[in-house]
Amino acid sequence: MRPSVFALLLVCAAFTANAQEQAPPGSPERGYEVFMKFQCYSCHGTVGQGAPATGPKLAPNPFPYVVFARQVRNPRQDMPPYRKQFVSDQDLADIYAYLLTVKPSPGPKEIPQLNFSGETQPSGKP
Repeated sequence: MRPSVFALLLVCAAFTANAQEQAPPGSPERGYEVFMKFQCYSCHGTVGQGAPATGPKLAPNPFPYVVFARQVRNPRQDMPPYRKQFVSDQDLADIYAYLLTVKPSPGPKEIPQLNFSGETQPSGKP
């Protein structure tokens, strides 16, 4: 990796960490309720996983809060704007707090049903 690319990645990582620290305090429990109330799930999925045809992935590891809030208020592409008179700043902070609590999906090795031992594998005979 070239030094200039590496430096840019470090600056972006620092900005991301700093921006998430600057997110206003919010309630993850209330954030889930608001996420459902305003039907964010209809495009972004119930845990923010997104879908190619409807809306981008929001979690785990959401955008920095400032980017998230800007996108909600003045969206690019097809998302409708959610102005303050409809979704308050506290609602946004709560939704963001909820998105921060979403854990990554487990890997294949962490799913017991996908880990076969030698004696439970099919023999290949009918």
